[in-house]
Parts: sequence; structure tokens; C-alpha cells
Amino acid sequence: MERTYICDLKTSLGKTVRVRGRVDTLRDQGKIVFLVVRDISGKVQTVAWSGGDIKVFNTVKGLVPESVVDITGLVKEAKQVAQGYEIEIQEIKIDSVSKTPLPIVIEQPYSKNISNLDKRLDYRWIDLRSERNNLMMRVATEMGNSFREFCIKNHFIEIQGPRIINAASEGGANVFEVKYFDRKAYLAQSPQFHKQMGIAADLDRVFNMGPVFRAEKSFTTRHLTEYTSFDVEIGYIDSFKDVCQFEQEMIKFALENIKEKYGEDIKRVFGVDIKIPEDDFPYISVKEIKEKLAKAGIQSKDDGDFSPEEERAISEIIEKETGCEFVFVYDYLHKKRAFYHMKSSENPQLALGYDLFWKGLEITTGAQREHRLENLKESAKERGISLESLSEYFEYFEYGCPPHGGFALGTERFLMKLLDYESILETTYLPNTPNRLGKLINVKKVK
Repeated sequence: MERTYICDLKTSLGKTVRVRGRVDTLRDQGKIVFLVVRDISGKVQTVAWSGGDIKVFNTVKGLVPESVVDITGLVKEAKQVAQGYEIEIQEIKIDSVSKTPLPIVIEQPYSKNISNLDKRLDYRWIDLRSERNNLMMRVATEMGNSFREFCIKNHFIEIQGPRIINAASEGGANVFEVKYFDRKAYLAQSPQFHKQMGIAADLDRVFNMGPVFRAEKSFTTRHLTEYTSFDVEIGYIDSFKDVCQFEQEMIKFALENIKEKYGEDIKRVFGVDIKIPEDDFPYISVKEIKEKLAKAGIQSKDDGDFSPEEERAISEIIEKETGCEFVFVYDYLHKKRAFYHMKSSENPQLALGYDLFWKGLEITTGAQREHRLENLKESAKERGISLESLSEYFEYFEYGCPPHGGFALGTERFLMKLLDYESILETTYLPNTPNRLGKLINVKKVK
């Protein structure tokens, strides 16, 4: 008999079905045992009586939570349970017995306690069994699928840039060096160079979703050493605002899909009502927002970037003024951006790029890229980057390259803000940080 998912049982009243899943809870009332079973789609109560098949009854009585079972039984009306039905067990097979006690409490209320979080992440495969995290993973799937769908509908081609490259894609020192046979190589900080190669190859519009690596010793709730980035590059643009407009519509599309499919569950489990902006996201320059922050009494230590406190205040100020949770911030100092960002022709000190903030956090960096080879080389020299190390990258521009621009969206950050999680570690399948490689490692050994 084929397996029936629990969510489909409501159409199976009076039928014999086969369900497979985990023992969620067990209530032994002597001559009757109630066994709640869950699978990816929901929970159902199953029942065994001492007056029935005694082998089945004794098997059920001996079970422990989190064991994996295979049950065949009759779906019967049961007005005393929330679903209105239950399964009378006719046959049961134990696929796997769980060790007891569990190292963590699966449905434990959320806590900001770091030790509690560390232990849950050390047992991530158990932690992910909770309703909260199960829903998070399903929402993440819909998010990625929606981003992809929107790009494909708008004539994009998907690429997969290599994750091992011969030059640091962002410049600087925050790269993981790896041994590649008899030479040095690096884990990609982004697929940036290979997105631009796609433009030079006349693929016109490309996107890439995959892992990127940052060797930053940042012990925060927003940083990872490995995360999943959704990257877009668009050819033949006139302005970085063309890139902004595309990202805005992609995000709206994703939010609409997520709300339609999971909106009620998200509101019930997370207490979050997804807001979909009706109008364009507002724009504000770095200079303008710094002035607003100063007026609000928020101190700034850097005139070309923002602290976490400033980021939170930016979103609060803009939402209060416009009603929108999103805001594009532009006119960053070029020296604070990647060398391949195009300089403003009106003020070469500024870059033609932006950051997108949502609910107090930067989720995207985007820009118009410099496609003129000599200008690109000059920007690299200004940063002290060896031209020789970028020789293969420069070749992409030697045979003609259209004006282009793009962005990189951190998917774990997007999910973190969407569901109002406190830490990016919780919206990552298995997070890697400076002191975590799968499981927590000795911080003293991280140099």
C-alpha cells in the first residue's frame, strides 16, 4: 500500500490508509493507547485497544517519542479531536527506535540564551524537527523557487559559477585560501566575476543561487562564514536604479507567493503578518539618511557606512515616514565599495550602487558595474590590488562588454527578517561561523 500524507487524511474517512512518520506524543491510559504521529505535512492521532490485536497493542505501548513508525489503519470519525478523525491501528511496524532522553527539547519556546542556541545547533537535525523550523525550511524553499521563477519569467539564464577560483572576487583579505594541487586558490566570496563573464558572453541576463564564503571573524547574529547568495546580473542597463527596480519586483513576487502558500501558518507560528508593498520602495542617499540619524540622536562613527544601531534606526525612520519596510540607500563612497562598482560621472568619489535595508538589516548590495577596461584597472590599482591577479577577469572586458549591473541577496538574512528570527544561525540549515563547523568548536583555537 502506498503512503498517505497526513494532510490528505481528511478525504480518506472510512478508508484503510498507510501513514509513515514519527511518534510525536504517546498517552497510555491502560486499556487504550493514543499515539500522535507526525510527518512533514501534519499530525494525526492513532489508537490501539487492548481488546483488539494484542501484538499491535503491546507494540504501541512500548514506543517512545521520536521513534519512526509505519502504520496501517482505518480512518474513523472522532469529534473529540481537532481534526475530526483518527486512525484505528490495524498494523504497525517500527522502522527506528529513538534513544531517550533527547539531548534537546524540540518544541522548546524560543530563547535568546546563547548556550541554549549553541546546543540546539549542535543537534540541528533534531532541532529542525520542530514545527517552527520545519515551516521555516518550507518557506525557504518557496522563497528560492520564487526568486528563480521570477528571473526565468524575465528571460534570465541560470549559471553556476565555480566556488574555487584563482583570485579573490572582492579583493581584500577576507578569503579562505585553499591548496589547489600545486598552487593557491580561493573559495569564492561571490560569483561576481562569473556573472560578469555571463554578460560578456551575451547571455544578457544571468542569475546564480549558491554558497559563498567570507573569512570574517564576526561573532554576530547576522554573519556567517558560508551562506547562500542569490545573485543577479543584468546587461544593457542605463542606471543602477534599473537593478533596484528589478530587485523590488522580484521581492514583491516572492512575498506574494509565500503569503499565498504559507501566510496563515506564518502568522500562527511566528506571529508575523507578511506586508507586501504596493508602491515603489523609497530611495535615500547616505548623506540624507546620516542627517536624519543625527537629528534622531543616533551617533555615527563612519560617514560612509552604517553600524547595526544605525541600520535599525534607518528602517524605523523610513517606515514611519513612508509606511514601507524597505528602503534603497545609495551614494556610498566609492572607496567603501567593491573596486568594480562604477564611479559617478558627476562625483567620482561616489559609487553608482546601493544597499537594500529591510526591517533594520541590510539584505542586499547592488551596483552598476564598471565595464570599461581601463577604468576598471584604475579602480583596482587605487585599492592596491595586483593587476596580474585579475588578468583573467580583465579578459572578459577586452573583447567588448555591455553596460551592466546586478545585486547579491543573502537568502538567510532575507528569511531571518521575513520570519522575525533573532539570529541568522537559525535560518541556516547547518551554520558555519568562526567558532562553528557543523558543531561548536573551541573558540580559543580560532585565530
